[in-house]
Amino acid sequence: MDDFLQGKEAKSIELFNYFLAEYQKIGPFELHPVKTRVALLTKMRFCSINKIGADHIDIHLVLTSLFEDTLCFYKIDNLANRFFVHHARLYEQDDITDELNKYMTMAYEIGNRAHVKPKNKKQAKA
Repeated sequence: MDDFLQGKEAKSIELFNYFLAEYQKIGPFELHPVKTRVALLTKMRFCSINKIGADHIDIHLVLTSLFEDTLCFYKIDNLANRFFVHHARLYEQDDITDELNKYMTMAYEIGNRAHVKPKNKKQAKA
């Protein structure tokens, strides 16, 4: 984490920490930092903080449906019609709106693999 945050502006680090705190209200997760981003994961990665700019943070949420009729996202990547990576840029704490929080919750559920249907009765009990 130190490498990822090194040299970043205090305002952006504060926004980064606020975003993580808001996600912790949804549920527990692990952080997986690498040099270029910090991933949030439970059973699978569901969100990443891709960049900490001078006055913003760039995030993405992994969803199983396309949500293009919203102003929350500036870009959406389609991964073989299985996952849709929704990119957002946050400048202020208020950018984490109720609508964005809804998508954050959906991504968290995907991280917990709620979208995966059991193949047989034995798996359903596990």
